[in-house]
Amino acid sequence: MDLVPELSPFFRGPQHLVHKPDSPEAFLLGAGAPVRQSFTYATELPADHPLFGDMAAPFHDLLFPVEALRHAALFAARQYFRVPPQRVTAVSVSGTEITDVAPWRRSGGPARIALELALTPVNVITGVPRGLECEAVVSIGGRRCGTAGAELVFLSPGVHRGHREAGRRQSEQSLLAGHGQIAVTGVPAPERVGRRSAHNVLVGLPAEGEDERLVFPVDLDAAGRVFGDEVPAALFLEASRQAALLAAAELHGFVTSHALLTRWHGAFRGFAEPALPLHCAVYAEKPGDQGVVRDAGGLPTARLCLDFLQGDREVARVSASVLQDC
Repeated sequence: MDLVPELSPFFRGPQHLVHKPDSPEAFLLGAGAPVRQSFTYATELPADHPLFGDMAAPFHDLLFPVEALRHAALFAARQYFRVPPQRVTAVSVSGTEITDVAPWRRSGGPARIALELALTPVNVITGVPRGLECEAVVSIGGRRCGTAGAELVFLSPGVHRGHREAGRRQSEQSLLAGHGQIAVTGVPAPERVGRRSAHNVLVGLPAEGEDERLVFPVDLDAAGRVFGDEVPAALFLEASRQAALLAAAELHGFVTSHALLTRWHGAFRGFAEPALPLHCAVYAEKPGDQGVVRDAGGLPTARLCLDFLQGDREVARVSASVLQDC
């Protein structure tokens, strides 16, 4: 058993990651064999964090367990699966879903969150995986209420550099040809994108695109202040949520102060460059009223698709659901 006081400076407060080894090797050496391993991550949901505690609606932040999963999996990859630290970690697929809304409602007091993790190494070469499949069951206050998952790929620096350079050239050429230049017409009020602080607003006001799409510019300077200089997977989840909440209001009349992102799935097609314009095109999964369905309790849910592009190069494709909780 290992206790990790802090997996990342992105989080605050004590965090615990407990390895539940399945093999004698792991018991004796404190390392995981290159087979599926189980872990439990636990901490307290932050109430005063500048990002995770900044929700305008009365819910805990769905971004927190997704980031906790990624950080815990990265720690385990290096500590238990012997992935060299010089390998560059990329997220190829990520997703999360709320299965029970009630525990996500903030009660005003402290709340504990736990992730039951299953990490499966893939493409193992000489005992070291080149990737990791991550699955988690999320509980808040001891009540199961969600799932999260991701597929991580560990790239050599040369391979990573080659992929980035090729993608950057494609985006630069298409931008020079006039593709993907989106005019910024203003910034939405924080409450319209589910935040209280303007510091955390990452998208601009939308413009109308083709086929009833809303096109949102993503403010990468603002994202850099929140997430750092690179463009991490967390940025796409947060920008997706903000764009989806505003799009649900624009397309379907949802009230953002009582709206909740309940499902998110992202597939990453390449690396986004922080120095190049990024925009997000949002559209209903099905046109018209068919883009809204009712859940078991009769509440409306908007199903949306989101494409992130730099120039004409798609860097991520997302599907999401927004619940109107009133």
